[in-house]
Amino acid sequence: MINRVNKVLIGKDISRTAALTAATLYTGTNGPADGEVIVLDKNKKLLSSGATTADTDTIYIAEAIGDTYTYVTEGTGTSVTGVRRLILSDLIVGTDVIGYRGRAYSAIVEQVVTVTPSLTVVAGTEYVIRIVFTDTREHPGQVTSTYRVIANTTATVAALIDQFVAKINADTHRRVNATDGTTYLTLTARALPYDTTDSVNALDAYQQVNFKVFLTSNNFTTATTIVYTTAPFPGNGTWQKVRDAEQAQLGYRGVHSLIAFPYTAPTMRVVKDETYDCIVIEHNVPYQSPDNQYVKKAPVTTEIYIPNTISSNQMTDVLTVLNPWMESAGGFSAISF
Repeated sequence: MINRVNKVLIGKDISRTAALTAATLYTGTNGPADGEVIVLDKNKKLLSSGATTADTDTIYIAEAIGDTYTYVTEGTGTSVTGVRRLILSDLIVGTDVIGYRGRAYSAIVEQVVTVTPSLTVVAGTEYVIRIVFTDTREHPGQVTSTYRVIANTTATVAALIDQFVAKINADTHRRVNATDGTTYLTLTARALPYDTTDSVNALDAYQQVNFKVFLTSNNFTTATTIVYTTAPFPGNGTWQKVRDAEQAQLGYRGVHSLIAFPYTAPTMRVVKDETYDCIVIEHNVPYQSPDNQYVKKAPVTTEIYIPNTISSNQMTDVLTVLNPWMESAGGFSAISF
């Protein structure tokens, strides 16, 4: 059984090579720069702006990388040096495109919960905030943090909140931060797992803290207003999510283990702290079936990530070429960011 193949191409925050033409693409001079994304026709030549399926029924998306190579022209023996290596998408056949859409960058939003005690605080009484985490995949709802305080002689809600905020923020392993609002306290999820995913080569995928909150006293639920103020949102086009997408497709580039020694893999293309807009192309790729000797089709997704910074005109140039071809392929709407 063939599962859906994902190809991920990641551009850099650079401007289009002004002198790049179909004639210079493979010459080693005025070719694409490292991190430049280009669209090629069925002959793997630079696709012209405004070209449609009538000009080429198949295209490729290519990403230039830092490596170069030298080739010798057959017959003449002339050497051509400095030709940029390209990472190619699977072939994209116009009649087999089933989806074409853009996904603009949006920032990560962490969960926020507001806890407002509505009670008469009794000095010397134990009060407990229990936070139940629902984001732990192995044991959802079974991982908790419990914070206990004994109400001091001030015996006011404000004093009780002060104690809880100090208690929670003193926990070096806490998964939330507490903020004192005098009559209420605010709990905000922390980015996790703090350090183990803060690298382009991290093995752990990015995830967010999701949680529920309970305030009790003497093992009974205490009168409290708990408002789930802000829902968590993982964002789109963040460097962490782009990294996870890139790692997930390394198997299609021959990397079948990220932990076996010796570890051999291409340099990650994602840039830490960069933000990306994304083009998603869903299409089918024909292949010759060995079992019954006729052509079958496999579903493929091609994801193109390009920095959304103003200094780069990469996305504009890619869409100038890609939009007309996609519109002619199946009436897909043009993408804009």
